[in-house]
Amino acid sequence: MSARLCCAALSLAAVSVSWAGSPAYRIVAHLERYDQPSGLVEGSPGVFYGVAGSHTNVAFSVTSAGVVTILASFPAGYNMGSHLIAASNGRFYSSVELGNQPAALFSVTSTPGKQIYPPRNLALSLSESLPDGDLLATAVGLSGSPWCLAKAGLDGAAKTIVQFPPGERLTGSAVFARDGNYYGISQGSTAASGYVFRVGRSGSLTRFHEFPSGTFRTYLAAPLIQSADGSLYGAIPTGGPNGRGFIYRLTLQGQYQLLYAFPKGQDGTPTALIEASDGNLYGATHGNMPTSQTAEIFRLSKSGAYATLHELIDPASDGACQCELVQASDGILYGTAQGGGRKGMGAIFALDEGLPKPPPWVRAVSPSSGQAGTRVRIWGRNLLGAAVKFNGVPAAMVSNSGPDYVWANVPAGASSGPVMVKTAAGTSSAPVSFQIK
Repeated sequence: MSARLCCAALSLAAVSVSWAGSPAYRIVAHLERYDQPSGLVEGSPGVFYGVAGSHTNVAFSVTSAGVVTILASFPAGYNMGSHLIAASNGRFYSSVELGNQPAALFSVTSTPGKQIYPPRNLALSLSESLPDGDLLATAVGLSGSPWCLAKAGLDGAAKTIVQFPPGERLTGSAVFARDGNYYGISQGSTAASGYVFRVGRSGSLTRFHEFPSGTFRTYLAAPLIQSADGSLYGAIPTGGPNGRGFIYRLTLQGQYQLLYAFPKGQDGTPTALIEASDGNLYGATHGNMPTSQTAEIFRLSKSGAYATLHELIDPASDGACQCELVQASDGILYGTAQGGGRKGMGAIFALDEGLPKPPPWVRAVSPSSGQAGTRVRIWGRNLLGAAVKFNGVPAAMVSNSGPDYVWANVPAGASSGPVMVKTAAGTSSAPVSFQIK
């Protein structure tokens, strides 16, 4: 399954588009040879990793200044299974598949080259990192077996958490919530019906929230995230009161609230959703360029106030959605536009709304006890550039592994107490104290 590595570095000029009273929008990089970029993860400050391609598929890095480096390529016919996910070993993972042949995970680093792991009979779409170092994924068997929720190890091995009923299909990413359960979206065989599922660590499956019949018209991405306030927020690209899609809140206790229904006269439907450091939701709608249906990047408050931040009117200067968003460690929103750009092959863009840098959020520490010198894995969000203290004593050996993991050695002289992580954006304490043996 190996392929000849294609390496290139391109310095691409940024294009700025803004108007009075609007956030600064600029094209960071145009894709020249590889089209349809999809999703970004910030691996180190100002350096992002993603995948692209519908003919030759590639994994790439791009700096905030627009320097693109092709890290790995796969020949025509191979399909990328997901965005790149930053793992605890310093590598970035996705998957590839070729028709009905066994699928395989692969990983890259900041240096061109790739590692392909033994093929499996599951086609994995990676969603996010997990506290134990594994990766959460939705998956389907290549022989027509049902969809499942799975965990992927960094050696490429996959383990099914739960199998879904035949005919159902998982759309969008799954999340591991702070209550210890997994959540995501499952649709029926006709695509019209669907529900938010909850899966316990033991593999128990619950239809947590049912959407009305007819909500879904096709199998489109239906993003679901967990907010810092603990609630789940999701975007459905079809259905709702006006038939144009909607955004909702769902608490972990099952309380549902419709936040915003896209109006009938509005172009595009929602296909991306994140929470930014100001506590608001940000997303993008899927337009239909170059027709009159324009895509846009929007902000939605948690009280339902909607604002358009930028309309992607000109594909050449704006790119054309479907788009994905991420907030970087500098507070700026970065994203991928799958179409448009100088060559019509998509673009990487930035949208600066003056947001604060995202604060760190520590969610787990492993192991939770040890002696001086013990290497500890800290898992959470927005952890780039972190300093670590064990009950007030600084850890001398600290290293990042993407935005979700920090490794730190317990310092001499530390006593039992909280593990504190500090970045330029703030401080976060682990939910459980570390015990010195």
